[in-house]
Amino acid sequence: MNKRKDKILFWLESYYLHFGISKALIEKYDCDPYALIVCSPKQKSFFDNQKLVKFKKIWHVRDYINLNNLNHDFEKLKYFENKFSIPLQKIVYADRLFYKYNEFHSFSDDEIFSIIQQEIEFYDNVLDEISPDYVVMRIPDHHDIDLFYEICKAKKIPVLLLSPMRMGDRYRVSSDPEAPILFDKSKDIEIQSFDTLIKHVESFSKAHKSAIQKIQSKNSQKLSAFILLFSTFRSSNINSFRDVGKTPWTTITKGISLILLRSYRKSFLDKNAKTSLPMDYPYVYFPLHMEPERNLSKKGQFYSDQISVIKNIAQSLPVEMNLLVKEHPSMRLVGWRPLKFYKEILNLPKVTLIHPSVSSKSIIQNSTLIVAVAGTTALEAAFYEKPSIVFSYIDCSLLSCVSKVNNLEELPTIIKKSLDSQVNLVELNHYVHEVVNSSFTCNIFDLNLLAADLFAAGGFINLNQISESKMKDFLEENSASFDLLANEHIKKIELIKQKNSDNI
Repeated sequence: MNKRKDKILFWLESYYLHFGISKALIEKYDCDPYALIVCSPKQKSFFDNQKLVKFKKIWHVRDYINLNNLNHDFEKLKYFENKFSIPLQKIVYADRLFYKYNEFHSFSDDEIFSIIQQEIEFYDNVLDEISPDYVVMRIPDHHDIDLFYEICKAKKIPVLLLSPMRMGDRYRVSSDPEAPILFDKSKDIEIQSFDTLIKHVESFSKAHKSAIQKIQSKNSQKLSAFILLFSTFRSSNINSFRDVGKTPWTTITKGISLILLRSYRKSFLDKNAKTSLPMDYPYVYFPLHMEPERNLSKKGQFYSDQISVIKNIAQSLPVEMNLLVKEHPSMRLVGWRPLKFYKEILNLPKVTLIHPSVSSKSIIQNSTLIVAVAGTTALEAAFYEKPSIVFSYIDCSLLSCVSKVNNLEELPTIIKKSLDSQVNLVELNHYVHEVVNSSFTCNIFDLNLLAADLFAAGGFINLNQISESKMKDFLEENSASFDLLANEHIKKIELIKQKNSDNI
């Protein structure tokens, strides 16, 4: 009797890494592969006709979502909310295009909840039809993939996510990108100094800065993207809520507006944000998050309004303390923030706005405490012997020097306690040891940038046609990386199987 093969469902989007991961994994692991594909009409022919990866069945997600259908049933939505334990309003508010950041279209309630109901019904039917043993996908950001992720969890289907460790180019395959790193302080390991450990976190900063510089160097491809606009943003090529309202002219207009706003707002920052650090009084450091960003909208949840968070921190500090707020340098990519945002910070008592050019490392080193919604800064703080406070779970949450806010009324007490705390060197060593042992190295930054160069005019347009010959060359030239990623996913599958076997 033939042994039943594992069913693996892949979530694929245009040229992203997971097409390459699916190819390598299927070649190494005898399974029945399926795919949910999120792509533009121009890209459908590639996925329908490609011979590179043989799936048993594929679904084009956007074919099942009618953007013109405004019908929805709140009783049915309530049923799904209870069935899957998904707070749908939270999903809506976390989506950057449904709320706050959409410059092309303002979605009505009817549009939003009709889309959500159609998506849930579709995902539920697909998962019931094939009953996958595993789902392989990227980390959720927009509501559509987030809904799918939450439904998979509710149905007890193991989800495999490729998650960055924020230490150089280290990654892990996990079921929860926010899962804190578990470490055993009783293990006998070599204890390294803070100076030695710092190299781990600084390597991530260097890799991230290098990637940002490479993204900014793609200006030569803007002409190609400009030409593609006129064939891409036609009504016949718009089949996703992410692209509603986009036309060649609205896209060009927004692009010109972005350039003008970037210059105007940067001029304001240059005049009003401090470029030197205060050395005559103690301060707490709050790094502004990039917006829109998953760390803020998804992980931050009820603390995503950064002005409100800053006010709460400032009024919770001891009287002798000041609060330094630094703008995120990557906000340049979206034209910086409205001047009203900066002016509100400038008007707050004992709060100082710091220029984005100032080194975060120097701010952390001279601070007494770091407070962040989420992100990497709290982890960096530990390596520079500084305690931190966060408003969401992060992978270093189990370090004793990291405190999480569960209730705003507790903030003054948590701040006072944190100011008196110290970073435990032994504990930090065990954390680093576990991160290294549970992760692997892969240059995902460069792999993504290479894919953007080949298939998306440097990342400016990702709705255009995909060339199978280019895809084949891309996968072959980077086969070592995709083999590594596939092997790590297979390792995770085997670990899940072993855990399930041990629990029987």
